[in-house]
Amino acid sequence: VAAGSAAGQASGLRYPGVGGGEDLRRFALDLAALFQGGGAWPWSEMEVLVQDATKLLQAEKTLERIQVKPGGHINVVGDVHGQFFDLFTIWEENGLPSASNPYIFNGDFVDRGSYSLETLMTLLAWKVACPADVHLARGNHEAHSMNVPYGFTGEVLTKLGPEAYAEFQTLFDQLPLAHVVNDHALVVHGGLPRDTSVRLADIEALDRSQGPEDARRIFTDLQWADPCDKKGQFRSQRGEDIVVFGPDVTKAFLDANGLGLLIRSHEVKDEGFEWAHDKRCLTVFSAPQYCDTCDNKGAVIRLNVPEGGGPPETEIRVFTVGPRPDFYVPAMAYSPMSPTCRKYLSGPAKKLLQGYLQG
Repeated sequence: VAAGSAAGQASGLRYPGVGGGEDLRRFALDLAALFQGGGAWPWSEMEVLVQDATKLLQAEKTLERIQVKPGGHINVVGDVHGQFFDLFTIWEENGLPSASNPYIFNGDFVDRGSYSLETLMTLLAWKVACPADVHLARGNHEAHSMNVPYGFTGEVLTKLGPEAYAEFQTLFDQLPLAHVVNDHALVVHGGLPRDTSVRLADIEALDRSQGPEDARRIFTDLQWADPCDKKGQFRSQRGEDIVVFGPDVTKAFLDANGLGLLIRSHEVKDEGFEWAHDKRCLTVFSAPQYCDTCDNKGAVIRLNVPEGGGPPETEIRVFTVGPRPDFYVPAMAYSPMSPTCRKYLSGPAKKLLQGYLQG
């Protein structure tokens, strides 16, 4: 996985298109290897892949239901945040995506890390190669309002340009918000709806374009809410219209919907994971040494379905930060909040960013 194939280092890498079969898997490996070696891929090729992935995601529901067969498993990956080189550690320790080794990437693919473009494009390549076995969810950072201050906007404008950035925003709007595994585990980026009457069917029917106020609030909770130790719901220290929810809220929602477990991401954890709410709420975070400054580990959650059937069993697989290449660009380098952005942002990107910030 780490080395990739020699073809991946070629500047003439071509996307084989939807329906490419095994060629698409080879392409996904070669694209990752190209990026791993510091190579770039032209937008003229990239655009077709982004549009194909957007169509695939558009055909999915806001809440996707996944069934893993007895004896099988599925891997759940938390925030990656543009830490592209840690994807290789995830795959080396947990295996590449396949029908027998499916993945859910639970949002926040981009921002903060300075290889958000490479991370996102690699995940999209695998999504197109294995559409039934690679599941992508929207996190709170798959949004223009977050991309501008936290780096993805500046990175894409510098590496590709405004046309590409607009295409990525279109893609983000099509990402599902939730996954349910074997009618047991709900997987969302943030947390649970504050409206206790909301059921899975309501989430499934949610308009991802955020229509009426109630829909926007559910959307916000699924992407932003955090668990807390105290019973009830309270205003979050994150500000805005964001809430935290207690163990009673988790129990009530899971019980009402016939579920046993909530898996969510959204918060950095020292060990890469954290249990809460009587072990019915599990946070997974997959960006070790977050932002190049934290001392945290990363984790992947593997849900193993027993041979005889029954609810999936939870296996936590912790990993540490992988090696960085000599050409490594530090985290937040494309963020207007970081002084180092003056060095890395292109002139046109600086102008466009200034317009976004003023607007």
